[in-house]
Amino acid sequence: MNEIARLRTGFGRLLVPLLWLHVPFFIAIAFYVGKPVLMPVLLAGLFAATTHLFWYFKGSAPVTRYLSSVALMGEPALLVYLTSGLSWQMDMHMYFFATLALLIAWFDAPSLLLAASAIALHHLVLNYTVPAAVFVNDAGVNRVLLHAGIVIFQTTVLIWLSKKLVNAFERIENMGHALAMQNETLEVRTHEAEQANAAKSLFLANMSHEIRTPMNAILGFSHLLGRTELTARQHDYVTKIRGASDRLLSLLNDILDFSKIEAGKMALEKASFDPRAMIERAMEICTLKAQEKGIAIGWQVDPAIPAMLRGDELRLSQVVLNLLSNAIKFTSSGEVALKLNLRERRDGRCVIEGVVRDTGLGMSSEQVARLFDSFTQADSSTTRRFGGTGLGLAISRQLVALMDGGISVESKEGHGSTFTFTVMLEEDETRRHAVGQKSGAFANLRVLVVDDNEGSREILQGFCEAWSIIPELAASAQEGLAAISGAIAENRPFDLVLLDWKMPGMNGLEAIKVLQSILPSEDWPRIVMISAYGREQAIGEAETLGIDGFLSKPVSASSLFDMLMWIFAHTDQVPSKNTAENTPMIAPALRGARVLLVEDNEINLELAQIILTDGGLNVDTAENGLIAVRKVLEAGNRYDAVLMDLQMPELGGIDATREIRAGLRDQWLPIIAMTAHAYEAERQNCLAAGMNDHISKPVDPTQLLAVLSRWIRLPLVTAGPAFASPASAQQIIIPPFSGLPPALPPFDLEAALVRVNGNEALLRKLIVDFGRKFADAVPTLSRHIENGDFEQGRILAHTLKGVSATLGLSEVATLALMLEERLAHPVPPPAPPLLSALADALNSAFVAIPRLVQSAAPTARAKADMRLDIPAVAALTIELHDLLEDCQLHAQQAFEMLEQALGNHAVEEKFEIVREAISKLDYAKAAAALQEWSAAFPQKSTFGQ
Repeated sequence: MNEIARLRTGFGRLLVPLLWLHVPFFIAIAFYVGKPVLMPVLLAGLFAATTHLFWYFKGSAPVTRYLSSVALMGEPALLVYLTSGLSWQMDMHMYFFATLALLIAWFDAPSLLLAASAIALHHLVLNYTVPAAVFVNDAGVNRVLLHAGIVIFQTTVLIWLSKKLVNAFERIENMGHALAMQNETLEVRTHEAEQANAAKSLFLANMSHEIRTPMNAILGFSHLLGRTELTARQHDYVTKIRGASDRLLSLLNDILDFSKIEAGKMALEKASFDPRAMIERAMEICTLKAQEKGIAIGWQVDPAIPAMLRGDELRLSQVVLNLLSNAIKFTSSGEVALKLNLRERRDGRCVIEGVVRDTGLGMSSEQVARLFDSFTQADSSTTRRFGGTGLGLAISRQLVALMDGGISVESKEGHGSTFTFTVMLEEDETRRHAVGQKSGAFANLRVLVVDDNEGSREILQGFCEAWSIIPELAASAQEGLAAISGAIAENRPFDLVLLDWKMPGMNGLEAIKVLQSILPSEDWPRIVMISAYGREQAIGEAETLGIDGFLSKPVSASSLFDMLMWIFAHTDQVPSKNTAENTPMIAPALRGARVLLVEDNEINLELAQIILTDGGLNVDTAENGLIAVRKVLEAGNRYDAVLMDLQMPELGGIDATREIRAGLRDQWLPIIAMTAHAYEAERQNCLAAGMNDHISKPVDPTQLLAVLSRWIRLPLVTAGPAFASPASAQQIIIPPFSGLPPALPPFDLEAALVRVNGNEALLRKLIVDFGRKFADAVPTLSRHIENGDFEQGRILAHTLKGVSATLGLSEVATLALMLEERLAHPVPPPAPPLLSALADALNSAFVAIPRLVQSAAPTARAKADMRLDIPAVAALTIELHDLLEDCQLHAQQAFEMLEQALGNHAVEEKFEIVREAISKLDYAKAAAALQEWSAAFPQKSTFGQ
């Protein structure tokens, strides 16, 4: 119903009672003036009843409107008749005008015309038939015409106003329809935009994967290259490649997923970090590019900045790298400098100000005004000399805003630019920088800094003063030589000279030659050459002169400190060499916490169990979500945390989490997902199901224990007995022949060792197990595809992907991921070339595995003559049989324990049947074969040997 129809309906509901009210009104008037009551009452009732009847059946239809208009005009006619002969009869004519005006509520011109005609006809007819019923005195045509003129004028005005109102309401109605249509269109467009955004997110996720794949290759081959024989310069290059690749790989996810940044959904981490080390890493990435362009690059950190801060190091580094990269990109000569200052302290929080200054092209005010807009660059010309996406500064602005800071720029064309940003970070007083703890060893050193660049001198001076060294400064080689000679004359020789290579007049190499010519060898100070240009040439020439060390600009505090330690602290450590890290541990207060590990893959289960146990945790295991739910709900609040794989038989991790949450209700139990998928959608699904966090496979031990430290709460769970699972980490037997070759292509041993906390014996065992358990993976996948059992094939591909990634088989992991994604949407089915490529990649791994087995053979033969511990063999046999009867995944570990106890006796045919059945998870067959073997084994003559 439109607005006019609603108004007509409302008027009709008012008009019917109004007409009925005239009946008692006329009765009262008739009694008052002494006129007969019957006729006016009957006529008034007729008017009301007729209108009411049509209203009831026709509503506000035209016939009702027309009839009611005539009936309404009859009411003043009756009133004039009842007051005939009275002095105020003429006043009753006003009621005609009132009722005529009332009819405008029908918003109908014909109704008004009909009513006006009824008034004119009433006056004209009665004027000639019953004049007294109309006028007090004698009537005349002139008076009738006068009244008719007034009625015509009023009717004209009312019709004009009625049409205006109708037109206005129609316009409003049309506008409403238009708005409704626009809303519908907007909803459709919104839905399309959401679909497009989802498609974009999926595209970005796929692109992220596609970019990570070659990045993994870069990382892997740089690891392999780093283990070969390299010169110092080559090792330096490889180290920088690995460092830059690591950081690029970490940044790719969020840079590619720009939709997250547009939506303001970027979440910042809060962890302790060393701001100086962060700046050093950023400068290392930028230095080579600056050196290629012949640009001086330097940096300086305010000594007042705390040694450790808490915040998102990765995002802060992203801002710094973006500003430095832009400065280098747009600078053709001169220098680029970074300063990090402490602006103020507020209640344990520090306002850090970063200033990046360059001597490059500079910008106009118009360019500055739009600099921080997305996809905007200062250079927007068609030549696009400098490249880039135009997103860097927009991302940087949002990142510093999330850190309660801001960013600004001052620039002038031809005079360079200065970018200033501020962030607010927490001060971490619980950790101290190692440099600060050892700096006392250098307090008495006499150091001379020789560099023509004032900024470089100030930076080196700041480093030295932070370690209680008061250096002397020289702005040229000549000043430096004079200072050295003067110090010797005063019997206060310098212990160390930090000497720049490229200086005007006399360079550093020439200064060394002069120094050697004028000083006896016993008076020579230790000399460290510093240069930002031509590092290879400088090293080659400097080595012939016998200098003590070489540092590249920008010099970092850690590299200079390592150099000082190497030269003066008499350590055997080469500067800047990485040392092995300690095994990652859970936070001290949380050691002994009880964790349930839910994982269906045996290799992943064993690896995670050892990492957790080595990290100080008490670990229980479950092979699938169904067992996990039973253990958690039957044990009550027995666990401090649950690590949950997602894709498992019988009951997956998502559904298991929902059942646990429903059973525990409000009890605190952190559940952390472990999955090979790194997509944001997967993480959101985990959180929606009730999980607390999400860890991507292959699992990094440090990250895993850090996440557990964040979620496990004190006090720890103390109720319930200690776990006595036969698969506890202490009972997992690692063969003693545990050595690894220097390399085992295609396995990335170095990356895999990181994931097993450097445990070579464990890694060797996992690789051998991989060869045995996935030997028939490709034929099995082919059968699943041929039979249309795509879900089972997808689960196998998912498992293969996770295990191969853990063991450093990046190509196998990539192909398995592609196959998993194809099997998730198997129309059309995966192409045979994909399976062939996966088979080739797996064959390369299977060909390499026998090298490990061969390396173990001498040790195995040495054990051949070992006497059997018969009680131990019997106990292990019984334990293995029980586990097989219960279909426990721990049967594999128990079998390996029995195999080791048997030594060379574990090669019999029936024992091989047990091995094969367990590898295929056919526990019923394994139990039967074990029973046959154990029944026959005591009759062997070798049993008692």
